Amino acid sequence: MGEIRSALDIALEKTAGIQGDKASGDNRILKNAGKKAASEFYGTGDTGILQGALEGKSEAETRLITEGAVSILLAGLHLPANGEELAKVARTGAGLDAVMPGTGMTELFMQAGQILKQYLAEQERMQKALEQQFLPRLRAKQQEMEKRYGQAFPLDPAHDPEYQNALTKNHRMLEQKYGTVIDEIRGRVREIAGLDGEDAK
Repeated sequence: MGEIRSALDIALEKTAGIQGDKASGDNRILKNAGKKAASEFYGTGDTGILQGALEGKSEAETRLITEGAVSILLAGLHLPANGEELAKVARTGAGLDAVMPGTGMTELFMQAGQILKQYLAEQERMQKALEQQFLPRLRAKQQEMEKRYGQAFPLDPAHDPEYQNALTKNHRMLEQKYGTVIDEIRGRVREIAGLDGEDAK
């Protein structure tokens, strides 16, 4: 009898492991479905793709699909380099609103869009101010080279090491200042979605 019990116990243990693996596999499949939908949405801008991924799903399934989608949508959120990338920030907000309706994502990303538009404007102002600051130095270098070699050499601030260093330093300062906005948005979205650092990966 003892042998039958121990064989039964072993079989139950093995089955429990299989069930655990199956649940883990199902969770992964659902999260991947959310990631795939978010990637497709980024390519097309069609929120119906995200809504379709959630359609007819249970609360538990919806949560897992949402986790997957949110991880991709947040991965695409960064400081924009230009107006085109600013439009992608708005798209991220629309995607998050589709998977988490009624959570204020549209409003949050409208505010974020205004702040990031300010970031791009400040970046442009800073670059122009630096160009104006370095212009007299570049002209002096140009005149010196003209005297030395007997012909004019057009000098571009972009090729001047001092200008490049100043530009890089100022860019970093702006990125630090506005990077906190991106961090705050990510944190807020994770909090609303009920994700911790691990879940969001």
